[in-house]
Amino acid sequence: MDILDINLNLLKSFWAVYKTGGINKGAKFLGQATPVVAYNIKQLEKQLDKKLFTTHKKGVDPTGDASILFPLVDSALESLLKYNEQFNATNSGVVRLGLSTMHVSFLLVKFMQNFRKKYPDIKLEFFHHPKHDQIELLKHNEIDVAIYSPTISKPTETMPNFELHQHPMVFFASQKFAKEHNIKDEIALEQLTSLPLIIFSLMKTRSVLEALEDFYKAKFNPVETPTTHAAFDMTMKGDGVCYFFEEYLDSQNNDQIVKLNIKDAPQPPKRVYDCAYNSNPSTLVKLFIKELKEFYQVS
Repeated sequence: MDILDINLNLLKSFWAVYKTGGINKGAKFLGQATPVVAYNIKQLEKQLDKKLFTTHKKGVDPTGDASILFPLVDSALESLLKYNEQFNATNSGVVRLGLSTMHVSFLLVKFMQNFRKKYPDIKLEFFHHPKHDQIELLKHNEIDVAIYSPTISKPTETMPNFELHQHPMVFFASQKFAKEHNIKDEIALEQLTSLPLIIFSLMKTRSVLEALEDFYKAKFNPVETPTTHAAFDMTMKGDGVCYFFEEYLDSQNNDQIVKLNIKDAPQPPKRVYDCAYNSNPSTLVKLFIKELKEFYQVS
């Protein structure tokens, strides 16, 4: 008898009875009726022409032939179960993402559009309250993936993490403000630090301000706002200079925006964003991370 010709249900019954040590326990393990499992064992023994179990009051004991067969069946069924889990996970489910408001509104839009097209049955849930620490949410299993600034949050040693992307940053002002302060497209660092620097505060950007001041070895004149949108609106109304994502400004196609090049100092450092997830991710989370790395070309 070729074992490849044996019905998979017979092997499943054998596998469950061997693992649990009894016909009744094996049936319960599979969620099947006891007579069905008992019949499958008899059919398998008949087809193999071998005795697989001896019965006693407490259950069954495997024979030598069963002990030889079990590792082979166990390995095959474990592989099939893993494939089944992966197949189901990649077709449906939910991934909970801890992101900043800016990520949701702009920085990850293209990736999310592509991901939804490829996996239409996977739902992405976003958690982006500005007062929440995404790493803390991840540690307490309130989210599956965290995308965060390493200047604000730090993952644990056992938490897998990688640099996702570096976003170019730039100082900019409105045409109105630039004209009032006799600025074209270049500005001296001394003049820049004397002007109001509009910066959103609820994202814990005090650390961003400190990073800027450390980078330039100078003190700025910050005007804090509650959101990135408020910072952008205030800047366009001529209330000061703003420190913002250059990619976002490029997407606006707004001729009232003046990017400011610092003529006697380096341009501001890029804003780094990292991705972290727990050390034992589900198959669905692994899939999401794989797609994220491929989209952002992370090795």
